[in-house]
Amino acid sequence: MKFLFLFLIFSCLFLFSCGNNKPTSSNKVLAKVYNKELKINDLIGFVPLGTSKNDSAVMIQKYIETWVRKQLLLAKANKDVKIDEGEIERKLQDYKFDLIAYQYEKNYIQKNLDTLVKPAEIQKYYEENPANFELKQNIVKGIWVKTRKDNTDKDKLKAMLSEPKLDIEAIAKASTENQILIDKWIDFDIFVKNTPFQSITNKINFIQSNRLAESNEGEFVYYLYIIDFKITNQTSPLEFVKKRIISMIINQKKAQLLRNLEKNIYEEAKKNKDFEIFK
Repeated sequence: MKFLFLFLIFSCLFLFSCGNNKPTSSNKVLAKVYNKELKINDLIGFVPLGTSKNDSAVMIQKYIETWVRKQLLLAKANKDVKIDEGEIERKLQDYKFDLIAYQYEKNYIQKNLDTLVKPAEIQKYYEENPANFELKQNIVKGIWVKTRKDNTDKDKLKAMLSEPKLDIEAIAKASTENQILIDKWIDFDIFVKNTPFQSITNKINFIQSNRLAESNEGEFVYYLYIIDFKITNQTSPLEFVKKRIISMIINQKKAQLLRNLEKNIYEEAKKNKDFEIFK
């Protein structure tokens, strides 16, 4: 019966949205809390076109129940709390202003913001703000390889990892199991996850002391080769923080764009004598 009632509401809303706005349909009361009434007309546009009948019924039922709860809370608040109507009105006006201004600024930024950040801008920001890029973790560039202990190319693989210039293709071919080949900066903890090296206690000492490390686990042997590293409290390499710098620069551009917008609006209004401040 309840679902049928909600279905009738949905049918009325559909007819109303199509232009058949008969008063008998739009004025039907759906719920009442004290002297407040919720009518079908209040739900016009609430249910998106194309929503199924079942989903519409669920949405309408939830809306009605939420409306009742809010009205009960509001009535209780009005009864138990001394309301400063003037303060409420000021806050409503401020909130309305914030919503309108936010939407206007958002549209303005979408149309006028230059999101292209040149390499020179990135380099300049990086050099001028070193304190912003102090490392909170150890990072490395490197390779770890997992292979079976009975791999006949095991010694050859280790020897290749000791060469000054690594032959990545040959290393991958000599490894019988999965391997991770890294040519970019990565958090050391992430780099050695799911390897025997993840249990290292003094990570800084390990990183600084081991260019090539070996560890056995079960039927496998792991080789870890550190190409380069930076430890905690050192300055991050530019490559590691490049995306963050681009985001920071764009945010700066966005803030400057909004400051210019506000200034231009003010100056134009001042020029046209659109406002007056009385002393």
